[in-house]
Amino acid sequence: MSSLLMRLYRLLGNKDRNQQEDYLTEIFAEILEKDGLLLDFLRTLTGISISSMDIREVTTQKTYAKQVDHISDSRPDMMIRFSDRDKPHILFIENKLGTGEGYQQLKRYADHLRSYEADGCQTHLIYITKTYDPKKKSDIIQNGNAATFDQVRWYQIYNWLQGHRSELIDLFLGYMEEIHLNDSRRFVPQDIYAIQHMERLIRMMDACLDGPVEETVTALFNRSTGWTNRFAQLRDYGRYMKQNDQGNFTVINFGFYLTNDEYPLVSILFQVNPKCPNRAGLIQAMNEFVEQNEGWESQDMDDNTSWATIYYDKNLLEFLSAADHIQVVQEHFIARLNELYVLKQQYPNFEWKP
Repeated sequence: MSSLLMRLYRLLGNKDRNQQEDYLTEIFAEILEKDGLLLDFLRTLTGISISSMDIREVTTQKTYAKQVDHISDSRPDMMIRFSDRDKPHILFIENKLGTGEGYQQLKRYADHLRSYEADGCQTHLIYITKTYDPKKKSDIIQNGNAATFDQVRWYQIYNWLQGHRSELIDLFLGYMEEIHLNDSRRFVPQDIYAIQHMERLIRMMDACLDGPVEETVTALFNRSTGWTNRFAQLRDYGRYMKQNDQGNFTVINFGFYLTNDEYPLVSILFQVNPKCPNRAGLIQAMNEFVEQNEGWESQDMDDNTSWATIYYDKNLLEFLSAADHIQVVQEHFIARLNELYVLKQQYPNFEWKP
């Protein structure tokens, strides 16, 4: 069974990565407030030197109005106010799971920290990432700013929390494992097996997506994007999929969704960007499509900040009784693409690719 936190996330969240970052931040903020853990976190994983700690405030997603030379407002994931022997400190924490920082995001945070220094505060900025994303302090801390800057990886936090077990932390560790923040940095036998067979597996997955499937996509929706996009989706979304961009703020993705279960999902998704000018009409058409086509489901149709999605998921296990696995997966994708083509034919006014 999934951890409690994963189950809550599936109920309250969606596939948008930024929302998952916010969700993770809220849990981690709760943990850092407990039993002196923030002090130990700073001493163990950063270069911040303090002898004691009295936490005054922990705030998440606080917005700071943009300064004159900023392009936007700033919203660090976490702001912590604490004191060390009556000396005030301000700490910003930014958390990233897949993407790197936004344009000058960390520098903007450092600029806002400088305003606290005018009030006599010592300031700190911590950048937590899942992947390797090195930063130069000199590019971030400028103009006389005295803030400290530290980078921490999520696998380091996972290992650190192993020494602070509690009911809440055990739940959090289980959730971190499910979203792959527990990189052990040690190869296990199944990893070696996967590496040795990686070329064959990629070739088989590509065979499911190319050939007659790509011919169908091209005939119905125009050509798909290049091969490297599949690896970008694997890195960012945990899915190996081919993408077809319709140029009208909608995309079709089809391929394999990795799961925490024994088998991946064979999936096809039709998604509408939040910025789509025809979003309301498309969503109405998508809702009617789901009602008329068995097996299709919808997600985030009422959330104007997320990609509205209709999708068809089928466990890979359901294809394994066939003599030719690739052929039946191809046939599945072709059938679903033809169903989506009916949607395109019924609503030509949505400016699909020819």
